[in-house]
Amino acid sequence: CLPPMSLFAEVLADYRATGLTLRPHPISFLRPRLYRLGVVPAQNLIALKNDTRLKVAGVVLLRQRPGTANGVTFMTLEDETGTVNLIVHRRIWERYRRIARSAVALIARGRLQTDGQVIHVLVTQFQDLSEQLAKLEQRTRNFH
Repeated sequence: CLPPMSLFAEVLADYRATGLTLRPHPISFLRPRLYRLGVVPAQNLIALKNDTRLKVAGVVLLRQRPGTANGVTFMTLEDETGTVNLIVHRRIWERYRRIARSAVALIARGRLQTDGQVIHVLVTQFQDLSEQLAKLEQRTRNFH
């Protein structure tokens, strides 16, 4: 008989097999550490003022660089509370190219940009969280 898997191991196995889970979100397992780092959950962004400097984190759901965006890449992160839309200018993308292109999960530092219900983060720096979720093989959708 095999020993039982931890809940985190079960979540990672779900993501490897299907790209999603009905169990707790993978980022929820990192939340205590993320709070210590000052990372703001997605659901709390609505309460912050425009131009606030902050950090957000999540699993990378989407990377998109439309031909009409003049080198700007749009990314979407997901944490256990919702999604965060990121705007990454070309110079930031090039500086953090490896992380920006391949990280499964990351922390993005930047400035909150709000206009009513439209909220996004203008990224100034990335930090890779992939090692913390090393076995997670999220099927990120990349569009050009």
